[in-house]
Amino acid sequence: MSNRYIFRIGALGQFPELEIDHVRFEKLKSSRAILSHALAIEEKYEILISNYLELEREATNASVSEMVRNHIEYSDFFDIRLALNIRLVNLLTAVRLYADQLASHIYACVPGNENTKDDTKKFFSSEYDSSFEYRFMEALRNYVQHRGIPVHRISTGAKWTDLNDGLLEYSLYFGTQKKELLIDDGFKKQVLNEMPDEVNLRSASRSYVESISRIHRQARELIDENVVSSRKVLEDAIHDYRQIYKKEPLGLYAYEYDDEQKLSEVLILLKWDDVRISLVKRNSELVNLGKRYVTSQAHKK
Repeated sequence: MSNRYIFRIGALGQFPELEIDHVRFEKLKSSRAILSHALAIEEKYEILISNYLELEREATNASVSEMVRNHIEYSDFFDIRLALNIRLVNLLTAVRLYADQLASHIYACVPGNENTKDDTKKFFSSEYDSSFEYRFMEALRNYVQHRGIPVHRISTGAKWTDLNDGLLEYSLYFGTQKKELLIDDGFKKQVLNEMPDEVNLRSASRSYVESISRIHRQARELIDENVVSSRKVLEDAIHDYRQIYKKEPLGLYAYEYDDEQKLSEVLILLKWDDVRISLVKRNSELVNLGKRYVTSQAHKK
């Protein structure tokens, strides 16, 4: 006797059953897997962007504190430097997490396409070849993992501007010094040779994240067709069951049975994939990030 495949609400009670075939059951399994990997890509990118935001907020908060208190002790500088190091290390770690796992997630979203892993590597290689900031931040990440901390110097300052008849603008600078990296041989020589005496880490981080954003946009494009079609497979299943159930089919499953023994099941739910779509909308590609800045200026009407 061949196996039996059905749609049914996975709860106690009398619910209608809808017979399906083996091909549709397997398509549901593969579609759910594809959407799961697509969500994983967006989640890891969200972790990366969230850590970048924390770095920017940390630097901005330091400037606001100086504006209000107007005096910073040596211990305050130490605390600021420590906080920036924590945020930057978190960002570098998040990028590593994203980069190490992206290719495998993409391959899972485009199964059978042996070129996807090579294509993904090319995304990263292109940014590495075209951007010093990307090369530097990659080398800095390796240095942080094995040698030392990234932020060597910070400085705060204020200057008068000609905005609104003169406003006092506060800012924070933090950077990596070449002389510190030269102390040991742990930093990549090729990048060290092209490095200036000091790299502005705020600027380099923005360029780095912008590069990752371009990579992420290309990753989305690579999997988009399969992701869209996979979601439709689940949408069609929900629609078909609703025709006989007449209500929203919460807790809907596709089951595989051998006689009365349940062999496997697939949860047919789209709420979790709605989260993926929300993340895609929230995190659009970052263009000209290096040319953006935040101000707390109190504008005149």
